[in-house]
Amino acid sequence: MLNEDKGAPVLKIQCATYDECKQKLFEKYGNDYSIIDRKQIIKGGFLGFGQKTMVEVTYNIKQRLDIPRSVSSVEAYRQSGTATWQKNREELLKAAGSASLSAVQVAALDKKVDELKNALTQKLDTITAVGTEKHPSIQKIENLLEENEFTFKYITAISDRLRKNFSLEQLDDFNLIQTAVVDWIGKSVFVTPHKAYRPPHVIVVVGPTGVGKTTTIAKIAANLIMDAKKTGKPRPEMRIITIDRTRVGAVEQLARYGELMSIPVDKAESAEDVRTIYEDCKKVTDAVLIDTSGYSPNDSTHIGQMRAMLDVDGLNPDVYLAISASTKATDLNFIIQNYEPFAFGSIIVTKCDETKKFGNILSVLEEKHKSISYITDGQRVPHNIMKADVVYFLTRLSGFQIDRVHIDDEFGAD
Repeated sequence: MLNEDKGAPVLKIQCATYDECKQKLFEKYGNDYSIIDRKQIIKGGFLGFGQKTMVEVTYNIKQRLDIPRSVSSVEAYRQSGTATWQKNREELLKAAGSASLSAVQVAALDKKVDELKNALTQKLDTITAVGTEKHPSIQKIENLLEENEFTFKYITAISDRLRKNFSLEQLDDFNLIQTAVVDWIGKSVFVTPHKAYRPPHVIVVVGPTGVGKTTTIAKIAANLIMDAKKTGKPRPEMRIITIDRTRVGAVEQLARYGELMSIPVDKAESAEDVRTIYEDCKKVTDAVLIDTSGYSPNDSTHIGQMRAMLDVDGLNPDVYLAISASTKATDLNFIIQNYEPFAFGSIIVTKCDETKKFGNILSVLEEKHKSISYITDGQRVPHNIMKADVVYFLTRLSGFQIDRVHIDDEFGAD
């Protein structure tokens, strides 16, 4: 099967994930391939049992006979060169009049052609050896990004960008390269802009079990009080609602926080309960904060039921998805996908004190085009929460020499 536009063979590869397919293609072809299509397929199983979902990627191999840059394209060039020498030999024999040439003369001509072919082969072998090696600066950047747990897709994009934007001479200047890469990482982090809300501002925090949603709700409430005090505004009137029906002691924990901050805390068992509490307080409340149950991302049934509890006319919630900073990239993708029904506006990255690697978070959020609103790094209320800050993540990159003055100028708060 041929691609009619490019004349290149169309091939297929099947893997568990799209990233795995890309990694295998990169290992085999470098950058000399183009993905044409991808789709999910079902494989295996009998009568519907034991089936598994796979990703099938359709691709072709780039043909670069003019400028060999990889093993595959050099081999194509080598074959093209051999055919050219054979054609030249036939033309030489024809021009000289093969009938008038002796066997010795033909043998001498063939020897000369072989010498030229061998010279071409040696040259192409050199190109192959050099062309498949990465520039040391690019390899070092890839190693640093891998050390910081960025995804393969993110690392490949950075490497491709380096090749396209910098000359060989510039690549020799590693300080220049790493400064550019740090800037690119910073620009890939989306911070949720500040927005003004008409009261009551309904804040909902959702997310899997164990990410610290209840403590985060208390921190947000405490910070609303502190922010009002700093700006000389009246203390906001607030109400906390918990719809957490799974964690033992969740209501008692929120009640203690509510008592300390003089905020009423209510428990809701159904959408009707949420509607009743909301209607009761909406005209006299500046903010309503709703704590939710934590479920496994695989538990779509209970996640759907919890979403239905928030289906209240006029609620118009500002929904945040809380995720732990140490969550693996593959799990992050799954969590985001399964909590999409809540139409969450941004992310709260919790437990940042429990890890030193943030590449997993930054990679997935950049790919999903999700912004970060808050960062939490401990259990203390009202402390250990801050508004998202690009500089926070950049200064925690392992192995990079960080120009603090530069990144403060480039990404610091206004």
